[in-house]
Amino acid sequence: MENVKVSVIIPTYRRTEDITRALDSVLAQTLEAVEVIVVDDNGIGSECGIATETAMRPYIDSKRITYIQHEKNKNGSAARNTGIKVAKGKYISFLDDDDIYRPDRLEKMCSKMDALDDSWGACYTGYIKHQSSGQEQYSAEKVEGDVFVQALMRSFYIGTGSNLFFRRAVIDDIGLFDETFKRNQDLEYIVRVLKKYKIAYVDEFLVEKFHDIRTVNLSFAQSVERENAFRSKFVHYLEELPLKSQKEIKIMWDIDWIRTMFDKHMYGEMLKTMAKSKIPFKVWISYVKYIIERKKNNLSYGFVVKL
Repeated sequence: MENVKVSVIIPTYRRTEDITRALDSVLAQTLEAVEVIVVDDNGIGSECGIATETAMRPYIDSKRITYIQHEKNKNGSAARNTGIKVAKGKYISFLDDDDIYRPDRLEKMCSKMDALDDSWGACYTGYIKHQSSGQEQYSAEKVEGDVFVQALMRSFYIGTGSNLFFRRAVIDDIGLFDETFKRNQDLEYIVRVLKKYKIAYVDEFLVEKFHDIRTVNLSFAQSVERENAFRSKFVHYLEELPLKSQKEIKIMWDIDWIRTMFDKHMYGEMLKTMAKSKIPFKVWISYVKYIIERKKNNLSYGFVVKL
């Protein structure tokens, strides 16, 4: 396909029933200069690999679609990297295989980025999360510009990998996804991007995220692994920041860890960690208010520590 404006990369793994819904949402975009790269990470010959290949057959002859199969399962980062290596677009957008785009998403993202200079390397939009309870949760994160500290704090909440939209030149500059990260690959990548570039926001709900218990029901051991991987990757970034920002980020990391213990019903360890953390009382008050506000209004946005 010639003159590609946007390359949409869809990594897929064990979601045969969802992949065509995601794919159809890209083919229905109002922007026509779009190529779609589906990277099948199930492994050739596996049960899900065979089922996904079968689901993809009606699409394979399309000049807009490239279907790539990994010989064996790798991970989400590897699947995204496979797609990046063959992408031809000026912009690269990612879509999780259980999410969908609203029809005008890519057109509006391109319009936003085309109007900005190259210091703006990424863009995101509002999203709707369809929860298993039947409720809908709406994103309320609307910050833009230089949000590196907030991202490192893990308080810049774009909500889903389907909200990642970059200039191709930025990816060429920053590099590929870190394939050693088994979880939160999108978070790891956006921190690296935002260290150097600004991010823009389109104030519309243009992504729909479908709740999947598989993505959130981690064991405590998996949560420890995820936490240690993130901290070891980025702790050296703190040295480049003002002391106040360093303290705020470390407090937020502690809050996240305490919240994980609470979710896993590890109350004894949670109380010990709270005693050691020395998180200011005013921060706890602000955090409790934030939790209540989110629950009350069914909104999704990050909490920012301010000392």
